[in-house]
Amino acid sequence: MDLLIGGGLAAFTIYAAAKWQKSDQDKIQHTFKNIGYLVKDKTPKLFKTTRSDTYMLYTYHVPFGLVDDPKLQVLEKVLNKPVKISFVNTKLHIKVFNQQLPKLIDYDWKPTERWNIPIGKSYNGSILHDFDKIPHMTIAGMTRQGKTVLLKLIFAHLILNNPDDVEFYIIDLKGGLEFGEYENMKQVKFVASDVDEAEQCLSSVMDKVKEDMRYFKAKGYRNIVDTKIKRRRFVIVDEGAQLTPSKHHTKEQRKKFDYCQYTLGEISRISGALGTRLIFGNQYPTVDNLPREVKQNSDAKISFRLPTEIASRVAIDEHGAEKLNNAGRAIYRTHEKHIMQVPYIDDKDISERLGVYNVSSASPETTSRREDTVEFG
Repeated sequence: MDLLIGGGLAAFTIYAAAKWQKSDQDKIQHTFKNIGYLVKDKTPKLFKTTRSDTYMLYTYHVPFGLVDDPKLQVLEKVLNKPVKISFVNTKLHIKVFNQQLPKLIDYDWKPTERWNIPIGKSYNGSILHDFDKIPHMTIAGMTRQGKTVLLKLIFAHLILNNPDDVEFYIIDLKGGLEFGEYENMKQVKFVASDVDEAEQCLSSVMDKVKEDMRYFKAKGYRNIVDTKIKRRRFVIVDEGAQLTPSKHHTKEQRKKFDYCQYTLGEISRISGALGTRLIFGNQYPTVDNLPREVKQNSDAKISFRLPTEIASRVAIDEHGAEKLNNAGRAIYRTHEKHIMQVPYIDDKDISERLGVYNVSSASPETTSRREDTVEFG
């Protein structure tokens, strides 16, 4: 009965606001009353408005005892605009954006500062991720929603931004179909396409990490960002769920899967300060196929559309990914949360831009410059 009443009230609120030709401010105040967001007869009182090029922010004093309420989400339908609601320092903040996010955007290939990569556009503008500030990232999403496109976008931009200082170890568990064509690039050290090759790839990465650790200890370094070392190493995993053993695998086969999951956890735990960054992509995250240490140590979590609320909570620790409504739309979560549209780039565009870095087309002078410019102290 409560559900029916609540649903009817929300429907009435939306209908009334649509017919009521008033300002957004008036509609918000009217909605407070309709949904019962008040204490006795006292509703939140507007005391400040802030206008920007992209949104209007309404800030309210609220009566004592009134807190954030999920019912306020109805405002997005009432106003027919994107709305972000937050409750900070006893103040209610309602940010109303001027327009919806576009469903398709082109990628901006302009150079950016070193390890700071544009990954999408939010209601507030471009979203940039700095891998020196947040070294590890998980990316989840159903098929054809944009996960692999984002992985390739990051891969390509990092190379164009830092052609002499970046290296990649890639585990492409789509049989190498997505990243196999890049294996001859000078920045790409390994492309694994199955669990056997993934074991070799991760073993090689761990050898490098241990070597870095010995070097850092000898030099008294604690974090690569505080040194003159330019090199950064990226481990990219696409379709990480394929590193989870199933019942039909033998005991010996399971050891390989277990090693891969354990090593990914170790990389996420110890390598960030040493200059190794992990990007772990997964189609349908569960507590079994998203290694716990990888998730705990990845302070950046991205999710495209997922089929269930449970999967969303596994991926980004909250619901919402199950409600994303078009390809390329994602939730980017660090200490803040942003809904963003990820740009679309096609394989031909990437290949044309990166072709110059194929080993077969690189001159001996280019190769020697790579060796000379990487600094380790």
